[in-house]
Amino acid sequence: MSRGESGSYASTRSMSFNLGDGPANALALSKDNSHVVVAGRNVFKILSIEEDCFVEKVNLRVGKNLNLNYSCNDVVWSILDENLIATGATNGAVVLWNLSKITRAKQEHVFADHQRTVHKVVFHPTDPFMLLSGSQDGTVKCFDLRVREAKLTFKSNSESVRDVQFLPKNNFSFTSVSENGSVQLWDVRKGGERPFLTFTAHSGPVFSCDWHPDSPNILATGGRDRAIKVWTVTNVASLEHSIATVASVGRIKWRPQRKNHIGSTSLVVDASVCVWDVRRPFVPFAAFEKHKDVATGIIWKSSPHIFLSTSKDCTVWQHVFRDATRPASKAMPQALAVNVRRGEIAQAVTTYQSDSAAPPRFPIFNRKTASLDEQFHMARSLFFTFEAGRLLRDGFRVECAERYTLIGKSAQELCDINSKIALSLNMKSVALVWEITKLFLNTRVTEPVPHIETTKVTVPTPNHVSQAPPKPKEDNEDHISDDDQNHSSSELESQDVLGEIASGLHMTQNLFMSAGPTYEFQINQEGPVLPAEAFQHRHEIREGSPPLHLEDCSPRDVDEAIETVAVENRTSYLKFKFVDPVPAFDFSESLTKALQFHAKEGDVQTAVCVWLVLSPLYKLPIERRVLEAWCYAYIELLQRNRLYAQAAVVIKHCGVLGHLSQESTSYLICCGKCGKPLTQKAGNFCDKCRKAVARCGVCHMTVTGLMSWCQGCGHGGHIEHLRKWFSGHKECPVGCGHVCHS
Repeated sequence: MSRGESGSYASTRSMSFNLGDGPANALALSKDNSHVVVAGRNVFKILSIEEDCFVEKVNLRVGKNLNLNYSCNDVVWSILDENLIATGATNGAVVLWNLSKITRAKQEHVFADHQRTVHKVVFHPTDPFMLLSGSQDGTVKCFDLRVREAKLTFKSNSESVRDVQFLPKNNFSFTSVSENGSVQLWDVRKGGERPFLTFTAHSGPVFSCDWHPDSPNILATGGRDRAIKVWTVTNVASLEHSIATVASVGRIKWRPQRKNHIGSTSLVVDASVCVWDVRRPFVPFAAFEKHKDVATGIIWKSSPHIFLSTSKDCTVWQHVFRDATRPASKAMPQALAVNVRRGEIAQAVTTYQSDSAAPPRFPIFNRKTASLDEQFHMARSLFFTFEAGRLLRDGFRVECAERYTLIGKSAQELCDINSKIALSLNMKSVALVWEITKLFLNTRVTEPVPHIETTKVTVPTPNHVSQAPPKPKEDNEDHISDDDQNHSSSELESQDVLGEIASGLHMTQNLFMSAGPTYEFQINQEGPVLPAEAFQHRHEIREGSPPLHLEDCSPRDVDEAIETVAVENRTSYLKFKFVDPVPAFDFSESLTKALQFHAKEGDVQTAVCVWLVLSPLYKLPIERRVLEAWCYAYIELLQRNRLYAQAAVVIKHCGVLGHLSQESTSYLICCGKCGKPLTQKAGNFCDKCRKAVARCGVCHMTVTGLMSWCQGCGHGGHIEHLRKWFSGHKECPVGCGHVCHS
C-alpha cells in the first residue's frame, strides 16, 4: 500500500446509510469507486460515498408507470461506461439504465427474453456492448447492446442458473453455476453449444461464484451445503480448499491484493460478513457484525481494507478492516472430541510456529514485522488421538462395577470386600483407598462411656526418714514387748492402707504421720481391683520368726539383715500424674484428597463407590456440585456398559441425584407384529392389528401381571414360561427367527 493510500485508509471510517424504502438485494460500484448503486424490490438509488457519510444522489425508482421492471434482483455498473447500469428484474426482464438522460426516468431499454426471474447480470470486462444474464428458467442470455437483442442462448440443462462470471484473462469464456450443484464453462465463440467443461462442485444448489483477480485458474464457489470451495481449473477441476461456514452461502468475493482471502455473506441465519483465509477453513480471519439481518451483497473498493455491503435490514455499510472482530483470537485453542462407537478420544492443541527465515545478522537494517494475515497463518495445530479403551481400563473397570458390594452390610465389611476385589484385579491404589476408608470408619466408632466416680485420697508428706527398729533382747528372744506389738500392728495397718490406696478405696485416716495435702483423681469402679498387698508372700509368716533365708545365719548376720530390712520399710510416696489422652488420627482430610485425586485422574468409579459406602455414617466435606459431576459421570459409564442395575443403585443411594429416579419411569412398547408404537391411552391394545399386544409367546394368553419381552424383536410373555423356554432354546418362541437368548 502506497503512502497516499495509507493516508486515505487512515482517514476512512465505518459508516452506514438507511435506505428506508425497503431491503436491498444487490449493490455495485462505479468505475472510480465514488458512487454506489443499491437495488431491491422497492429500492433503486445511487449514493455518493463521501469521507464521513453517504449522500443520496439519484432515486431511479420514479415515474408514473412503476412496474415489475423496477423490482430488481441484481444490479451491475459498467466498468467501461460510467453512465450505463443494468438490472435483472423479478419478472424476467433485463433493463438498461442510462444516467446521462436529462429526464427523471433513466430507463434505456428492456430485454424480455427470459421467462422467469433473472438472478445475475454482468458486463463483459473489455467489450462495452456485451451483457450476460442468468435466469431461473435455466438459460444464460448474451445480449448485444448495439442491436438491442439477445444474440446467444446457453442452456444449462438445469432448473435455474444462479450466477455467471466472465473469466478474468479469457475474454471469450464465462462460467455459470446452477441449482443442481454443477459448474459449467462456456465459450461464446461456439454459440449455444455444450459447455467445454462441467463438474459437480456442491451437493446442493450453488448460489455464487467468483474468479480470483490475480490467479486466472482459481475459482471459488459457494452453495447451500454451507461450504466455500476453491478450485484449480485447467482441463479438469481439482479441489484445493474447502471452507466450512455456519449457514448457506449467498455471495462470495475475493479480497483484492490478498491471495488467500475471500469474503462471504450468508443466505440465512448469519447476519455477519466474514473474511476467510483459505488456509484456515474453520475460523474466519475477520468478521463484520454491523448488520442486523442477513447481508445480500458485498463488493470491495480498490483498497483491500475497505468494502461495502447491503442487507435485508435496509442499510448500506462501509466497513473498514481495522474495525473487524477477530474470531480466531477469541476461539478456544484446544478441542476435544469423543467417538462413542469406536471408543476413541481426539484432542487438538494450538502451537505457534514461525515460518519466517533465520533472523538477520544485523537486525537494525530489517525492522519489518509480520502482518496480521501472516501471524494468522503462523498458527499451527497438533492433533492427537487416544485409545479410549485403555483410558477406560485405567479409570473404569466393568469387573469392579459388577462385583462391588455397596449396600446390605456394615461399612467395615463393605470396605473389606471391595478392597479384596480391587486387589484381585491388581488395583493396589484403589485397594489402599478402601483400607483408608476402613481405618476412617474405625476411628469414628463411638463406645459406651463408663461410670466415673471421684475419690479423695489423703497422702502424707514425710518430714524425716525413720530409723531401723531396736534389736530384740538376747535373753528373751521369744518374748514380744508391747512396743513390738504396736510396731507390728502399725506395719499391718500401713500395708492395709497401701492396699486400699492401690485398690482405689476411700481413706480418711493418716498413714504414719500428720495429715498431708489432698489430691482428687478419677477411678473406674468397674475396672479390675488390685489385691490388698502388691506382692505375694514368699513363705508363711510366723509370729516372731525371722525370714526363711535368715534362719541359718549367725546372730550378727541377722542383726545386719534386720537393719537392712528396716531401711527397706521406710515410708513410700504415692504420686499421681494426669496425662491428656492421645487423640485418634483424623483420616477425613486424607480420604477426601484421595477421592479428589482419583476423580481428577478419571477414576470416578472409586470416588463415587467410597462415597456411597460412607454416606450413611459420615459425609465427607465435598461440594455438592462436585459430587453431582462425579455421579453423573459414573452413571453414564455404567449405562454405556449396560449396567443399569448398578446405575439405579447409585442414583438411589448417592443422595444428590434422587430426582433422576422420578424421571422417565414410563416405557411405551411397540406391537410385536406390526411394530406400531402403543400410546399410553391405548394400553396393551394395538389399533392397527386390532389385537391385544401383551400376549405370551409360549402359552398365547394375555399377560395381566409381570411381563418380560425382548428388546430386539418385541415379543415376550410370562416370566416363568420364558424362563422354561430359554432353558432349552435360544430363538424366540413366537417363531420370528430372532435369537433372543445369547
